Amino acid sequence: MSTSWLANADPATFWAHHAWTDFAALPQKEYAVVVLPIYGFIDGGADRPLDQEETLGGALLRRAVEHVKTHFTMRVLPPLRFALAAKDTGLFGVDPETAHGLLHEIAESVRAAGFHKLVFFNASPVNEPLVSTAAVDIRAALGLRTYVIHARTLGLDPARHAVEDVAPMAEHLAQLLTEIRRHLAPQPGNSSGQSKIENQNSKIPFPSYRYYYLPALTRAQLTAIPAKDQALVVLPTAAIEQHGPHLPVGVDAILGQALLAAALPKIAGRVPFYIAPPLTYGKSNEHLGFPGTVTLSARTLHRLLFALATQLRELGFRRLAIFNTHGGNSTVLATTVRELRETLGLDAVIFRHGFEPDVSAQEAAWGYHADEWETSLMLACAPELVRMKQAVCEYPARLDDPGELRPENAPATFAWLTSDISKSGVMGDATKATAAKGRRWLDAAATALAERIADSA
Repeated sequence: MSTSWLANADPATFWAHHAWTDFAALPQKEYAVVVLPIYGFIDGGADRPLDQEETLGGALLRRAVEHVKTHFTMRVLPPLRFALAAKDTGLFGVDPETAHGLLHEIAESVRAAGFHKLVFFNASPVNEPLVSTAAVDIRAALGLRTYVIHARTLGLDPARHAVEDVAPMAEHLAQLLTEIRRHLAPQPGNSSGQSKIENQNSKIPFPSYRYYYLPALTRAQLTAIPAKDQALVVLPTAAIEQHGPHLPVGVDAILGQALLAAALPKIAGRVPFYIAPPLTYGKSNEHLGFPGTVTLSARTLHRLLFALATQLRELGFRRLAIFNTHGGNSTVLATTVRELRETLGLDAVIFRHGFEPDVSAQEAAWGYHADEWETSLMLACAPELVRMKQAVCEYPARLDDPGELRPENAPATFAWLTSDISKSGVMGDATKATAAKGRRWLDAAATALAERIADSA
């Protein structure tokens, strides 16, 4: 299995593939260029899927990055898929205030990681005014050097072009990125600071389950779905946050997609269901202080969820199941789901797979982040991103600790930041992880997830 389902991105420069310690140790971050891709969902015609902007924009950006990555340090963030949408032809858009908040909060996390330059690469024409406004506001409020490249100015037309048409545009984009790198900065030397991750990603988003992925449909296909009020829509929610020195910051998003991809063959044909565009970013402010973490506020996450659910309802869907792989999202999801039921009348639920791995009592109680479970699953589905030599064992509490005050699951709890309870960012024993456990647990969890989807549908 590969990690290709998060985005069509160059593996070595993709933000989600790196551990927080990589961001902390990265030299000369003031010279690095961070890129945030922005894609929308549009009606491109009878033969064009709704995610054509991402299909073409992702291919264009990846080719450009491959041109320049050996010359200077780059990091490409996971795509932002939720911004403004054209009233008549767009889907899965949010209101201007929410879209502006998303851009601002992602930029705050980029600055917190120590970077000075952020490029908005926007393939969505309807978002051009928003992105340009946000770039100025972020420059003024945060001090980041912000840059804007609209794919339209490179000649990209998602309604007309195909992937093979982007090569000349990629050369132009590479030149612009190089100019941005040089802008207001001395030359840092020849170090590129790139990782040696070499896995090959697919050229389209989420290839492992595009048959069920709503944005992979054309507008006509989406409209023609029968009995939409009875079909279940699964909405994956995750996070981009630190997972210790041995795992990348994209763990929650990667594992969510891996579990879904493994579950789908076990449920195909049994019940009608579809998958909504995933919310890759989540509420991760407990992990601030560990660079590489990207966090949304509770308010922005709530507004994003509500906007997406509202549009699914307008499309005719009435049943929504949120599949969440990040604990920090849970309370926001709980309050939002209640509102979706009461305000929109949706049959909305939150579910997890429910599988419990066979680990020690200590690990079961206090292993809950970058632990034996998550590390084993990553060894099974993305081993090239795991550094077992850097895995550690660190618990926030012990079973035999006196008293009843704990960070979680106790009569009295205290609000915590990761830095309060862990030096490494690990909460559990990552050293006990193995690929064999991961393969066994991934299959069992996927089976349980398939049953949850079938039962919900």
